[in-house]
Amino acid sequence: MKYTLIKRKKSFRTKSETEFVSWMKKMDHQKWIDNQDFMEAYSYRKATFENILIRHDTEQNFIEDLQKNKLLKIKSSKVFFGLFNF
Repeated sequence: MKYTLIKRKKSFRTKSETEFVSWMKKMDHQKWIDNQDFMEAYSYRKATFENILIRHDTEQNFIEDLQKNKLLKIKSSKVFFGLFNF
């Protein structure tokens, strides 16, 4: 799957929500203990500065709310002759 943060125009290909959140955590300017720590802080910032509510109890809910608020787009990776992912 191709996960794209719409406002930042940054993409990451992965098969799991957990890996995507780990990538977001890694790309953030601050250092975080784990995904839960990152998601809680990210959700707090979005609520405080943009009045956007994002659940942070699980990676699945976090991703779902990012999509619902048009912050994230997910596309299925297409395989071309079993050799290339697009």
